[in-house]
Amino acid sequence: MTTPGRVVRVNKPGSLRPGGLYPKPDEARTMVNRVVMELSGRNDVAQAWRAFVHPNDRVAIKVNGLGLRNMASNKEVVEAIAEGLVAAGVPAAQITVYDQWDSFLAATRVSPRGLPAGVRVMCHNGTRLSSETRVATGRTWYAQPLLEATAVIGVPLVKDHSLCGFTGALKNMTHGSIKNPEDFHRHLCSPQIAELFSHEAIRSRSRLHIMDAFKAVYHGGPRDSPEHRVALEAVMASTDPVALDRIGSDIVDQLRTQNRMGTLAARGLPPRYIDVAGTMGLGVADRARITVQTVNLT
Repeated sequence: MTTPGRVVRVNKPGSLRPGGLYPKPDEARTMVNRVVMELSGRNDVAQAWRAFVHPNDRVAIKVNGLGLRNMASNKEVVEAIAEGLVAAGVPAAQITVYDQWDSFLAATRVSPRGLPAGVRVMCHNGTRLSSETRVATGRTWYAQPLLEATAVIGVPLVKDHSLCGFTGALKNMTHGSIKNPEDFHRHLCSPQIAELFSHEAIRSRSRLHIMDAFKAVYHGGPRDSPEHRVALEAVMASTDPVALDRIGSDIVDQLRTQNRMGTLAARGLPPRYIDVAGTMGLGVADRARITVQTVNLT
């Protein structure tokens, strides 16, 4: 099931634990389940997940721990995703949670103990890689955890980025799934992010992106920047990574404006790769053609 240009956002005030760093497990599960049901149009969690994966799929869940412990994909979100996949009939042994480096994965707090028994947790560490491949702007090696999957679910965050303006669904999948991300950072990472995502390694496997928007960083990213980190207490989902990144970058710009900062473009960091991805057919970049369904839970 694909729905270009459609994003669902679920908000729930009070869903973060005291201290504002991590979501309450039950709240995260409720929000993830609801966002998937709304996006699929099905009112049963198992049936909703079956709109995006098949029990025969080998599913990789790509988390993001670059921002380290206080600004990483939250284990509570990842655990809810894995539970939903199992409910849909995907055997736990066919599910893998992965990231680039051991320290990144540790930052998510994800471990086998909190996941359905049999789910694998691994990093590629720049060594578990495919043979060399090429895109227009360079050569790279894609990660084996990605290539071993038939379906991939990304768990990106809402963060500004000092090299490309914004980092969300597209960059989570590209620069976190290759050996040499540093070689694809020139010129605001554009068109590199779009090119890397457009490669069969990612494009053919991309099924769904569940954006962990419990918090956002609007300046100082992609690492955590506590003075510029705010609570959003939201989860967003889309099968369209381009539309999701457009909405995420809009949120960063809104936060920057509210805090008397220039927009990403005014700062000299427009996320141009989002428009490039749109022109390459990876999704909808035009804000006027994107629909956002918002669900407010109490």
